[in-house]
Amino acid sequence: MPYLSWMEGTQLLRHALREACQIGRDPIACTVARPSLAALSRVHATIDRVGGIWWVRDLASANGTTLNGLPLSHPQGNALQDGDDLAMGGWHLTFTEGFPGLDEVNFVERVGDLFQEVRPEPGQALVLIRGIELLHRSTEKLLRQADADALVKGLLDEALHLLGGDRGFLVMRQGAGWKTAHRVGDLQEGVGLSRSVLDYVAREGTAVLSNSPLLDPRFGGMSLLELHRGSLLCAPMEDEGEINGIVYLDRSSEDRPFSRFDLAILQAFVKQGAMALRQAILNRRALGQAEQQGELLRLRTVRHKEADRHGELLVAMAGPLRRIQSWAEEVPAETGAALRGQVDLLKLLLDRGGRADAGEETPFIGHPLAMGTLQEELVGRWEALLALRHSELCVDEAPTGSLWASGGPLVAALAGLVEPLLMQLQPGSKVALRWDQERSFRVLRLSLPPGVHAPLPDPWTVRILNEAGARWRWAEQVLDLLLPEGPDLMPEEPVRPLLGLVSEDLTLVGLFQTVSEAGDLLLHPLEALPPPPPLPKFRFLVVDAKGGEDIKGCISAYRHHPSFATTPILVVRCTEDETPGLIEAGATDWLAEGFRWEALHHRLQVLRGHTELHERALAAERLESFRQMAGTLKHEINNPLAIISMQVEMLQRKYPEEVKLGKIGEMVDRIRALVQVLQKMRETPTEDYADGSSILRLP
Repeated sequence: MPYLSWMEGTQLLRHALREACQIGRDPIACTVARPSLAALSRVHATIDRVGGIWWVRDLASANGTTLNGLPLSHPQGNALQDGDDLAMGGWHLTFTEGFPGLDEVNFVERVGDLFQEVRPEPGQALVLIRGIELLHRSTEKLLRQADADALVKGLLDEALHLLGGDRGFLVMRQGAGWKTAHRVGDLQEGVGLSRSVLDYVAREGTAVLSNSPLLDPRFGGMSLLELHRGSLLCAPMEDEGEINGIVYLDRSSEDRPFSRFDLAILQAFVKQGAMALRQAILNRRALGQAEQQGELLRLRTVRHKEADRHGELLVAMAGPLRRIQSWAEEVPAETGAALRGQVDLLKLLLDRGGRADAGEETPFIGHPLAMGTLQEELVGRWEALLALRHSELCVDEAPTGSLWASGGPLVAALAGLVEPLLMQLQPGSKVALRWDQERSFRVLRLSLPPGVHAPLPDPWTVRILNEAGARWRWAEQVLDLLLPEGPDLMPEEPVRPLLGLVSEDLTLVGLFQTVSEAGDLLLHPLEALPPPPPLPKFRFLVVDAKGGEDIKGCISAYRHHPSFATTPILVVRCTEDETPGLIEAGATDWLAEGFRWEALHHRLQVLRGHTELHERALAAERLESFRQMAGTLKHEINNPLAIISMQVEMLQRKYPEEVKLGKIGEMVDRIRALVQVLQKMRETPTEDYADGSSILRLP
């Protein structure tokens, strides 16, 4: 950063040129002003930066500005160079590219390379040879490190050994601040890195030396606790023009100052170390990408083998199915019709399973379907089955309206839900079928006789019905099939479970993309602070320990978020020393730096198992609470029921012809039976309704 400096008496004053400024006598109009000089114009000159070069332009009508003793030669201004002298109205200012007024012994910066810093004095050649020898050995040892983390530690260790420091720090940029990546040496309580030094080095982009840091004019306002009395060296690590790290060394003794040559050695060593670190990071990313590509190829190979075996089985099934179909054609009457219906269903399932795109998510294209057409197709299938059971189907006339049929096999799914119930019928049973309407749904209602248990559809049937927007409920021996009247009630495309990731490392994001695809999860990047509720439910949350400054605060914020209160939180790339605090903040598990794809995938599967066990434990706890409540209800309800039953029995003796008294007695017995059922329940089955609500289902 360039500066303007000038003397006022015996004091050297400085002004950092961060932006264009005006120089003159008026302190309001001018950034750099000296009102006491009468010969100075109100606004005497202006300094501005054009194309990376600073220019000075004269604005005075008299006593103009001179540059190095000569008048400005161009009306538009003259370019400034390091060390130029400006004179205006008797005021002399010096333009420097760096901090002005350093003595180049105790306070040094912007040194050249090793050869430029050698002085033509006796003994300097030996100093140069020794310095190059040490630098070569340290650099060679550093470059042997292949891992980026080991290289960071080696960079600081070798720098400390190379320059004989008492302690050292290597800090890396993290967001708007700095984070210590490694530290060694004599670390005293209450004495730490000076943020003033770090900010100055990062802002100026230069290596600095200070043998009296408490008196150094560059680090004004520094707390006495930040540094001990001694000397320090500090050099920036650059990567593609940006400073992403700083190496800091110091000595605690005041009689062991650093030299300008020491600063040149550190500057050269850190420059080579930054290049080595960049190469190690690039190598790690390349290896990570190669590992991901290899894992993807392995998964593709496994999937292709499974698809081939799946296809072979389907082809083998097709032959026996065709033979059964030909034999069913020769079976007469109702038995043949029932067999042909089941064979047609098997053929449909076989055709869908054998399609190349059967595993892909395809949008469903629907169309209106007359209720009479659907009823005719279903009744034709079910009457054949009922005839085998010697049962009867009583069908009301279908209304004239229509419903919305999706592009999937809706009829086959409805048959898969209803036909297992029909096979439970006893000979001579009657089943009633009629239509109703309810909240934008057409309801196909089947009334079944006692003895038929609730339906237990297979997963394929459940999925097809959900994709078609159809719902069902079972109560009082009645099965209601709720079919949407229009496409507005069709569900959106189902979303895979979410895997949340808090990280800024693109390599880590790519790795988790592979893991999420392998686990049938949808990767969802998140910020360090959780978004406001409501949010969808996340199956896992992964937090990168190197992805922010306050990892504990990030984990705690997510753990206290209502959408993540029970979500497993996995922390990756953390150290063993950090884990107790992370677990206390709310983390569930952790993985250290350098984890492999297999370990990560396995750890997520273990967390999923723990989550399922936790949910089962909560369900068991709820069931136990439910049973305790049922025991209390039994005690509190049975006493009034006994009194009611006794009074009803006395009234029946007095009025034996009164039918309503018998009904009251039946209801009392039913209440007693329900209370006993509540006490003996081993699970809490529910029934879902079309509006999304549910009730407890009792046998």
